[in-house]
Amino acid sequence: MSPSMSERLRRQFAARLSPPRPVFVTPGGGEFEAWCHDRPGTAVELIVSARALHELVAEPGLPLADLDAVQAYAQQQFAHYFGAASQRFAIAPWRVGEATGASALHGLDLAALQAQAAAAQVRVAAVRPAWSVWLAAQPASVRAGSGRLVWLEGAGGDHTAVVIQLDGGRVAALQVRRVQTLADLGGDAPLAVGTPDDTLTAQPGPAVPAPDFLPRSGRSPLAWPLAATGALVLATAAWSAVESHRALDVAQAARDRVASLRTPAPAAARPAARSRSEPAENRAATEARALLAMPWEPLLTRVEVAGAEAKSIAWLGLDASAGRGELRLEGLTPDKLLALQLAEQLGTTPGWRQVVLSRFSAAETGLVGQRFEINARVATGGGS
Repeated sequence: MSPSMSERLRRQFAARLSPPRPVFVTPGGGEFEAWCHDRPGTAVELIVSARALHELVAEPGLPLADLDAVQAYAQQQFAHYFGAASQRFAIAPWRVGEATGASALHGLDLAALQAQAAAAQVRVAAVRPAWSVWLAAQPASVRAGSGRLVWLEGAGGDHTAVVIQLDGGRVAALQVRRVQTLADLGGDAPLAVGTPDDTLTAQPGPAVPAPDFLPRSGRSPLAWPLAATGALVLATAAWSAVESHRALDVAQAARDRVASLRTPAPAAARPAARSRSEPAENRAATEARALLAMPWEPLLTRVEVAGAEAKSIAWLGLDASAGRGELRLEGLTPDKLLALQLAEQLGTTPGWRQVVLSRFSAAETGLVGQRFEINARVATGGGS
């Protein structure tokens, strides 16, 4: 049975707030659609196999002013080497200091992956090369050094290796090679070797290339999440009210039908039966109107900005009761102190009061950090 409109909206809202889960994808692998089907209302970061990529590092000193210029240059280079086939490549440019480059996605259908995710109401937060995600997970001392790092995929005598050459922390070269063993790469032993079995959690340290195959946008990082979240909250509220009215109408029609098949009741009794449904109907309509009237833009902006300022905070959910002026936030944090500071910060916001860190517990399997819950009372009028 397909989910109701309100359930689909709830899943979209949950996906917008969920921290993305990493999923490794490789050419020929059909597991992603099943993964999405089992996890509606979540978010994903696609980690792309080296087998699906071509890599380019631009020569130092080229006049590439921004990422658009890097992308245009990369498209020319890939067209030179791969001909007409390169027109189908998705290009993800990157820049770190003076170093620039790009990844080309050729072995996976990005549009198909996005469609599979959308069908299951899973948000695709990023689509990144596996080597770049792994590099960001290396200790700062490794990322700031000089030498080779190797990202290695495959089994038996068939491996794909991405050789990352660092020069004082700068990515000086990227080379994708087919090898049977690490020894086939020759040269000195690499500083580090990574595989898809490694934990790919970003570590603090020098910046590294972070190409992303999702289309770049000129919007503020907060603009789309805030607009989508506000729209979903309002739509969910309105649809819940509509469904409440419909359910009450159906129930009343059924009662009237049953009553018509029995001995007619006194006329005064029938209005009394209908009146019992009115309080619930009125409550749903009142709550919907109150939700629609809440100042969602400043309220959600404050939540997003506070989370960004606290750093490492990942929002998981938001519940609101406009009639009572209550708000409940759920999130993940690596440190309880950050959650306490966040609650204190929200408590100093005009229109927010009785802000309390009400629950703190270990995160569920598959999530990193500790789960917390903040309850607050917020102004429901036009102020922030």
